[in-house]
Amino acid sequence: MAEKTANEEFQDALLRHQTYLLRYAGYVRNRMLSILDQSSQDVADKIRSRLISGGGLTTSAELNRLKRLVRSISQIRGQAWDEANQTFKDEMVQLAKLEPVQVGAMITLTMPVEIDVEIPTADRLRAIALSRPFEGRILSEWAASMEADELRRISNAIQLGMTAGEDMDTIARRVMGSAQLNGEDGILNMTRAQVQAVTRTAVMHVSNAARSAMFEANADVITQEYFVATLDSRTTPICRSLDGKTFELGKGPIPPLHFNCRSLRIAAIDGTLAGERPAKPYTEGQLAREYAEKNGLGDVKSREDLPRGTKGDFDKWSRGRIRELVGPIPAKTTYQEWLTGQSREFQEDTLGKTKAKLFRDGGLKLDKFVNRNGDELSLAQLAKTERQAFIAAGLNPDDF
Repeated sequence: MAEKTANEEFQDALLRHQTYLLRYAGYVRNRMLSILDQSSQDVADKIRSRLISGGGLTTSAELNRLKRLVRSISQIRGQAWDEANQTFKDEMVQLAKLEPVQVGAMITLTMPVEIDVEIPTADRLRAIALSRPFEGRILSEWAASMEADELRRISNAIQLGMTAGEDMDTIARRVMGSAQLNGEDGILNMTRAQVQAVTRTAVMHVSNAARSAMFEANADVITQEYFVATLDSRTTPICRSLDGKTFELGKGPIPPLHFNCRSLRIAAIDGTLAGERPAKPYTEGQLAREYAEKNGLGDVKSREDLPRGTKGDFDKWSRGRIRELVGPIPAKTTYQEWLTGQSREFQEDTLGKTKAKLFRDGGLKLDKFVNRNGDELSLAQLAKTERQAFIAAGLNPDDF
């Protein structure tokens, strides 16, 4: 096996680093949720004590009782949110400051010549974390939004329960969730999902932005940036279309491009990139169908369709099958090239049957499936702009 170039080593280091960043996002999420969870029992106790006299929401006294309860809960959760959001802020500022240092160390360790890496100022990196918006809001606005969204959900759940005349335990369970399902059926579980999405997106935003600032500070040795998307079926149309494209430093789309975006921009010291990148040429649907066919289980489209008692065996089997399917590929391979080499079934699971046919038989490239804003185009829209691709694929564009 040929020895890797310095740029290949640098890219491999950044791809490994991206995995650690996703784990770090989970750590930040867990820290915030741990703080919030400490106040959850107080919320449940407050609901039970304030609603102990019964239900209903038809009189002014009952409306006032609802308002007092919501104010009490707002105070309890407000204190928890203040601490959780301060933790969120502190972690993102720390990430912004450390990311350029860590990436700079990767450059120093992988380059064959000594490079004096410039690190952006602490003030600039702090501003990146706190003042640069992602998904339309800056960090403090996302923090405030999560708190406000949760209070509104709690208030609505209590109001719904009181209107229906539910008892205090039922209303508390509506908010907190049941013990049997570990709270997954409660209103507060929506907070957990929102915190996860926002923290992961924030980590990707801050790390990419801080990294780009470091690249720009070293523009004398870093020549360009390369967009790298994750090679699996969950990658979005916009990231698929951008994968492999090269941009001038700081120009073009910088991830995250959407919630839970896992893409990144990688710098090249000499303008060339190679190496290996991970690929997952399978979908859950494919695995489920293969397992069902192998075991004579009939028509199965997803794991949920498997008969009772077989899912545990499927999970064990799929882990082994995934190890057989997953492997490294050359880093210069774009999503376009990679998807071309995947099975018809995988292409259809990823793009949909008709779009897969346009991709496979009509010669339609992935960047044609989205508009300039990165929004995925419908078949009807594609039929108007890409008529020849439909005809080449044996499809009548007038049918869409």
